[in-house]
Amino acid sequence: MKLYKVNAIVLRSIECGNGDKLLVLFSREFGRMKVMAHGVSKPFSRKRGSVQPFTYTKFLIGRGRELDSVSQCEGMEMFPFIRHDLETIGYASYLSELVLSLTPEGERNEPLFRLLLETMRLMEEGGAEILTRSFEIKAAALMGYRPVLDACAHCGEPLAGRLFFCAEAGGALCQNCHAVDARAVPVSRGMVEILKALLNWPQGRLRQLKISAADRRQIKTLLYEYLKYYLERDLKSVSFLNRFTADP
Repeated sequence: MKLYKVNAIVLRSIECGNGDKLLVLFSREFGRMKVMAHGVSKPFSRKRGSVQPFTYTKFLIGRGRELDSVSQCEGMEMFPFIRHDLETIGYASYLSELVLSLTPEGERNEPLFRLLLETMRLMEEGGAEILTRSFEIKAAALMGYRPVLDACAHCGEPLAGRLFFCAEAGGALCQNCHAVDARAVPVSRGMVEILKALLNWPQGRLRQLKISAADRRQIKTLLYEYLKYYLERDLKSVSFLNRFTADP
């Protein structure tokens, strides 16, 4: 049996009976992938802790006819703080579903892998909401859906007058172009600057951002509607997350 190694974050773990689990991984080497982990749900399994969702694990995987299977695994980062708080579980679940929805199977995307791992690490220090907002807009950009924020997304001219944001148009709109889509919503220039910071600042610097509760609500809506437009569907984890966040 041919073996290969991957370093991967466990996005999802699905019970298959007889102690087996189907794992959906996001690996540094091959992007999103599915593997079978035999017997890992049994009490005596040494692999049990290393295949839990939101775990960063080193895998040795054997090639299979239809589905590859886990031969060995070693958890490198377990992120126990995620499992001790329902709100943090909600954010981590949302990030996992977002990666699942954005990425095709078998396509390597190391920048997105590094972004997910860094975001999960920083969540231990708090600020999961802002980290998630930044992850949303950065992930969209990495997948080719970067919003236009430095000029009007429709005419390309510098942003002037009253500003608007429209997912369908691809970003910010100037006063003269907002009528191109009735779904364009008014935003302040400060809001556009916040979106630019979420897109361009390193994750570790985001704690310096001071954002009001009202602006947080609008950013949450703008970015989710933006992602939903390109994904063409809702994400199931959002309803779960909204039950535990202070501002659903």
